[in-house]
Amino acid sequence: MSIPLKRELEEIYKRYGFEIAKIYDAEGVIVFTLKTGYFDNADIVPLCENAQTETAFKDFSSAGFACTIRKYLTAKQTEYELFQGFFSVSTIIDRLQRDYTNFTSGIVRPFSDDAIYTYINAPYSVNGKKGDLSPAEEVVSRLSTNKPMLFLIEAAAGFGKTCTAYEIVHLLIRNAEYLPLFSELSRNRKAPIFRYVLLDEIDRKFPTLSSRLVQSEMVNGRVVTILDGFDELLRKTDDTEEFDKHEPMLETIGQFLTGNAKIVLTTRRTILFEGDAFHSWAANNADNFQLVRIRIGEPTISDWLPEDRLQAINATALNIQSGLSNPVLLSYLRCIPKEKFDTVVQSPQDLVEKYFDFLLEREQIRQDLKMSVGTQKSILTMIASDMVSLGYTSEQRDYIVELVQRSCLPELEASLALYPAADRPDREFLANKIASHALLDRSNKDERKIGFINEFVLGYFVSTNILHDPDWLNDDLRFLEPAVMSYGPRTNDDKAELLDRIRDSLEFTSISYRIDFTAKLSGRVDFLLSSDEAEGLDLDNINLGSAPITDFQFNDCTFRNCQFLLASMENVTFLNCKFYGANNAIGTSDGKIYLLGDSGDTAFLRDAIQASTINLDEPEEYSQLLERHVLEKFWPIGREKLIHKHRPISGICTASGDYKPNEMYEAIIRLKKNGLLLQPNHASFVELNFDRLPDIRRILGRL
Repeated sequence: MSIPLKRELEEIYKRYGFEIAKIYDAEGVIVFTLKTGYFDNADIVPLCENAQTETAFKDFSSAGFACTIRKYLTAKQTEYELFQGFFSVSTIIDRLQRDYTNFTSGIVRPFSDDAIYTYINAPYSVNGKKGDLSPAEEVVSRLSTNKPMLFLIEAAAGFGKTCTAYEIVHLLIRNAEYLPLFSELSRNRKAPIFRYVLLDEIDRKFPTLSSRLVQSEMVNGRVVTILDGFDELLRKTDDTEEFDKHEPMLETIGQFLTGNAKIVLTTRRTILFEGDAFHSWAANNADNFQLVRIRIGEPTISDWLPEDRLQAINATALNIQSGLSNPVLLSYLRCIPKEKFDTVVQSPQDLVEKYFDFLLEREQIRQDLKMSVGTQKSILTMIASDMVSLGYTSEQRDYIVELVQRSCLPELEASLALYPAADRPDREFLANKIASHALLDRSNKDERKIGFINEFVLGYFVSTNILHDPDWLNDDLRFLEPAVMSYGPRTNDDKAELLDRIRDSLEFTSISYRIDFTAKLSGRVDFLLSSDEAEGLDLDNINLGSAPITDFQFNDCTFRNCQFLLASMENVTFLNCKFYGANNAIGTSDGKIYLLGDSGDTAFLRDAIQASTINLDEPEEYSQLLERHVLEKFWPIGREKLIHKHRPISGICTASGDYKPNEMYEAIIRLKKNGLLLQPNHASFVELNFDRLPDIRRILGRL
């Protein structure tokens, strides 16, 4: 009999709620019992290949136990068998497959009865580097890593976060090695606490199991947690997004990231994940778990459309570089019948309205809904208005039905008048048809919840409200971002009108969002940028310098085909930024412009500013002062103990006193070259080399 095997089996069975009932040493058998309600179960487990199970079976059967004789297995095989049985893996996989089928068919069904869904890989980056697989495959390929990992999948509204979450689930259930704990997070008016949300999801998905058991399998890595829409939890009653308000939520996530746990969060870009505070938090936890940050970019049009349709669009005046780079419209153009496609490309400026008219006309047929396209739009606009006013993006079905009956009486009466008297339904029946509208009823997880089918559709109706209300003011990014995104294919005049209406609201958003939204709607940044920093922007065909930019820092931003008006820039730093395409610099700057850790084609800017990131004439004493200043970012003056092991380069290089950003960056390079600083997993960080702590103490004068 194997003593180590016996100990391992005891630990495994105890985790699943069993108790050791009896050990038959002579027979090489151990018996575990589990009492569940009226049933007493006994597992008779051999401890060697020639174990004798007859006596144990007779004893426990006589005592009233339902006995199961197990095969002789290794501890790992036994654990797998228990996992499969207790978690009803095959049943859960079947349910997840149905959810995936319903979700994907729901995306393409409105366009054509025979349309086939395909997950389209969008360009993405992993911890700042270009990805080569797909966002979903990137996650799955790392699940076997023997360490806890937090995957943060970021994308703009409507750019594939939920599709990616479902694709991860789809990949997992195909190989059956992992079991997904998947949830589209509740998006009603309340902002729940993450711990309670996760525990509630565990109870809902595994109602017959203890949360302790599920959490233990999360730690083992068998249950992979996938939470879609994490940013919805960041909304607090005070509407702030300050890091210190939400750090406890991240600390809670960190508590679940032990052993071999894997947690996947999808989110829109939010201020919580930008800036020095979050990077410091991530760096301080780098020894506890690995952070994998995946950013999904705009889709590549050629990947979505067949060659004949792509050529037809290229022959029009449609702006396919920006306006059409939207998965919703690309799905529409990919899936609609050819005769409809030919009609659309004849007037591409009306693409958005044709998209909605197409879906609303199909809805008249699908539901036998005698309601004009205009009336349908009016009711859906009202629902969007209620969402904005009360701060929710999905609600109970009964609430939506009652809202439509209460707020749209004239529209309902006009529609009812179109039905023959003998077949005329009542208002509640018609309101229920609206609640089941193809643009609303999307939820596969909870049919009682009603929300818009995607963020592009939400943005369309939110923007309609914005333009109809001269006093509209709201800084909720759940509504602002979709509204801006939905205007990508519009004319410049339309975009300018929307921007004019939301300018006051943008004053209350983070600087990164304000730049992003203004650039998307106007093609330039036309307001002062001063004494601040932006992170993670992806700017294409944008004019920078229409308004002054002073003492400002761009971190990890990408610039494509942009125009830089240098005369309006002073003390501007580009840290770890990427420059692609036909960027152009005009004029000269009165102040310094710094290019630090850049990539891509930067000759246009270096030639214009006539500066190098390396200062060869720097005196040795001054260099030592700079290096000391950098190290003090880890171990501040007046503190007895070292405060930070890791620091983000962006935080170190922010202009400080008499030291310039490029000087501090050069000091970092020297410290790395001399081995005092190291580069951890993320290129945007540096960490202290504790093997060189005596040298660090000497430089800081802490001997």
